[in-house]
Amino acid sequence: MTDALVLIDPAASTVEVSDLGAPHLPVTDLSAHRGDGIFETVLVRLGGSDVTVVNRNRHFTRFCSSASALGLPEPDPDLWDRALETVIAEVRAADPSSTEFGVRYALSRGTQNPDGSQSPRGWAFNVPVDDTITRARAQGISAVSLDRGYDAYLGSKAPWLLIGAKTLSYAVNQAAGRYAAEQGADEALFVSHDGIVLEGPTSNLIIRRGDRLLTPAPEAGLLSGTTQRLVFDHAAELGLTAEYADFGLSEVIDADGAWYVSSMRTAVTLNQLDGNPIKRDEDLTARLQTLIMAG
Repeated sequence: MTDALVLIDPAASTVEVSDLGAPHLPVTDLSAHRGDGIFETVLVRLGGSDVTVVNRNRHFTRFCSSASALGLPEPDPDLWDRALETVIAEVRAADPSSTEFGVRYALSRGTQNPDGSQSPRGWAFNVPVDDTITRARAQGISAVSLDRGYDAYLGSKAPWLLIGAKTLSYAVNQAAGRYAAEQGADEALFVSHDGIVLEGPTSNLIIRRGDRLLTPAPEAGLLSGTTQRLVFDHAAELGLTAEYADFGLSEVIDADGAWYVSSMRTAVTLNQLDGNPIKRDEDLTARLQTLIMAG
């Protein structure tokens, strides 16, 4: 896939196509050495002249909420729409056969100026739907549970922890993924210190119990998922109800089906947790994937 990058200047309201392989961030940018910024990733699906940006509005709404949590300037929807559309146009022009890819867009606090002010900067670029993603969609994944290190619902008492914001500080999430791989699993599943199931490092968890879909409440200490909310909004079309609930690891293992849901992977079956097999629901998996991809 051809790489496409646009640089976004929030102060000047400009979008500029650039070379992804060229240097762009100064080492003094606060995203580079503090992770002080936010991001979102959307799935883009192409079919002829049709373009579907899956969950576009939910992603941007969460982007704005993350900006507010970090005290960043409120993102201008027209500016960020232009950036997204520019990346899509660049990819389509370079490779008209493209049918599916992601676009990741980010806003950094930027560089600290001598007068104490800051110069936020943004960027957006395309990311591929690679073999790891397509294999997970088809075959499912395994996971190991990891203690997140804090009790559930801590975020309501400690908002400075930014538990509900999608920040660029993803070192812990990446470390969890590496640890899971070292244990022979595909993914991690975070659990609060007091035993409440939370989320994967880059995904939300949904389980099925009879005719109910259940997912942990964001207030318990996890990121509110755009894909999870899309599924819940359309649960009735699947003949199911949907609700937020606290549950533990045993309830995941004993579920009638479990899925990791996220923008790029859509819905992937959780086949095994801590070595324990979980029931698979192939029909519902296919329906979830179709539902999500329709956006």
